Amino acid sequence: MKTHLKQDNFGNLDAEYYVEQAYELRREFYAQAIKKAVVHVKHFFAHFSITRPLKAFHH
Repeated sequence: MKTHLKQDNFGNLDAEYYVEQAYELRREFYAQAIKKAVVHVKHFFAHFSITRPLKAFHH
């Protein structure tokens, strides 16, 4: 387990560094989740068949 923590120039915990790391991880997670959702939606509609033709909507 990694125990070394990044410190700023004053010897304090470098919070900005860790916040940016968290943002990057979140961006990667959302990108993968969106890609997976798109694949599932495409798969659903690829196997979805309409048994009768769609009729034009009339007002």
